[in-house]
Amino acid sequence: MIFINSISIAIVSTLWIFSGSSSAFVNPAAPIGSNLGSSSSTSIGVGNIVGLFDEGKKKLVKSMAGEYDAEAIQARTNGLINDNPVLMFSFTTCPFCVKAKGVLDGMNAKYTVVELDVDPDGKAIRAEMGDLIGRTSVPAIWIGQEFVGGCNDGPLGGVVKLNDEGKLKGMLKNVGAL
Repeated sequence: MIFINSISIAIVSTLWIFSGSSSAFVNPAAPIGSNLGSSSSTSIGVGNIVGLFDEGKKKLVKSMAGEYDAEAIQARTNGLINDNPVLMFSFTTCPFCVKAKGVLDGMNAKYTVVELDVDPDGKAIRAEMGDLIGRTSVPAIWIGQEFVGGCNDGPLGGVVKLNDEGKLKGMLKNVGAL
């Protein structure tokens, strides 16, 4: 139990550093670690931990982007989404990005890719994705200005799931990408 609580303390400490505030955490009645041997403890739940990691990751990505003109990046990002029937934000070496491109290429779909690891604004675009769609991971794919997810995740399950369910072809046809 001490090992698990030590890991929990390390996770909470790390998240606190990235969050910049302790307001997202449950405040235990006793200081952290004071009840290591007892059966009662403060629980924030797995879902809350994942959410805290997501927020920490978004803040980390923003800090890695450095200083940038947020309004200009938001305008560029929204312009790309609005001007392209199918848009993918990607990294050139990401295996999930390669797989998502393979699905679209296999259908001979027309789509636009912005490689965030090559584009001069890539780090800033990725940082702003956190505010726009709630995540910073790639691939991030829009079809007809609707965020469908990535390769195999996201609000619509991503392009692999949409393809497996027979929905992707119709979506691509509807926006003129096939």
